[in-house]
Amino acid sequence: MRQLLMVTGALLRSMVRNRQALFWTFFFPVLLMVVFGFLGNSNFKLNLLISGPKSGTEARIVQAYRKIPYFSVRREDRRQALHMVRIGQADAVLLLPKAATPPPWHATLVYNSANMQTAQQAVSAVTSAAAQINLAMAGARPVFSVQPKAASGSRSSTYLDFLLPGVLALMAMQNSLFGVAGSLTRWKEKGVLRRFLATPLTPLQFLGGVVLYQLVFGVLSAALIVAIAMALLHATVSLPLLPLLATVIVGMAAFLAIGFVIAGFAKTEEASMPIINVVSFPMMFLSGVFFPVTSLPPMLRSIVHFLPLTYLVDGVRGLMSGQYLPWAQSVQGDILALAVWFVILALISSRTWRWE
Repeated sequence: MRQLLMVTGALLRSMVRNRQALFWTFFFPVLLMVVFGFLGNSNFKLNLLISGPKSGTEARIVQAYRKIPYFSVRREDRRQALHMVRIGQADAVLLLPKAATPPPWHATLVYNSANMQTAQQAVSAVTSAAAQINLAMAGARPVFSVQPKAASGSRSSTYLDFLLPGVLALMAMQNSLFGVAGSLTRWKEKGVLRRFLATPLTPLQFLGGVVLYQLVFGVLSAALIVAIAMALLHATVSLPLLPLLATVIVGMAAFLAIGFVIAGFAKTEEASMPIINVVSFPMMFLSGVFFPVTSLPPMLRSIVHFLPLTYLVDGVRGLMSGQYLPWAQSVQGDILALAVWFVILALISSRTWRWE
């Protein structure tokens, strides 16, 4: 244990002394939050769920919404629709009254306010469309009206609050991949790893020290970024420490395992960099870091749900936005998925790892 801590401490001291690495480790995520926080959301199709009778005038209302290109409309059971909105899998649900209710109807639009700009777009678009549908269906007489309402369990926030958890997950991935794959490949190329075999350190102690260093540095850097975002950029997020820490650590472990797999295959540092970029670049833009996964096309959405960064972003954002209760089933599912990724990749890395 003493040797393990010595390796970890030495690596932490070397990182602290590397001012250029420290600058880019913290400057890049802060720059992302500042730039994207001011830009706000880009335009995309709103994922609108509709719950209500499947016949009569109500069915015509559903068809009318489906004809508007701005919406991606799907029917759902009321309970399931409210759950999907509450956890961020849909932007809003339009609850139509029972068929026996005489017009004019008062439909309720339940939206998720974790991303307030998207919520405002949903309210504006759905209510504006309601006015057009009224004119088309009944002339000047209104058939139904829309009453917006925030989903219980969601909270009002800014785009920065939406972005911050994604940036933390992105940092965990980037630091783990580049820290392990890049460093170990460079050490292997220069013969440093081979020399370690001649020291009293066992291979397990050395590699354990590398992993522990990455986990400690990753958690500390994430805490610093959260502090900067809350103190200087006025982000408002929830911080359930234990489930949040567990999610981040298991996520980092999965990406560290990917780093070991890359370091096992790559023979030089130059060869490892393109592999790291091929692995990380698609996840950076498809796993919900900068915009909701629900804005992706359905086919692409089904693919990205298998990516480890998607689970890390979902777990961290759900906890920090208050959508997920600590240790809720959704959080446990994200942690379990990341743990499965870790086990599979750890088994692969044990087969591919080479000291030289």
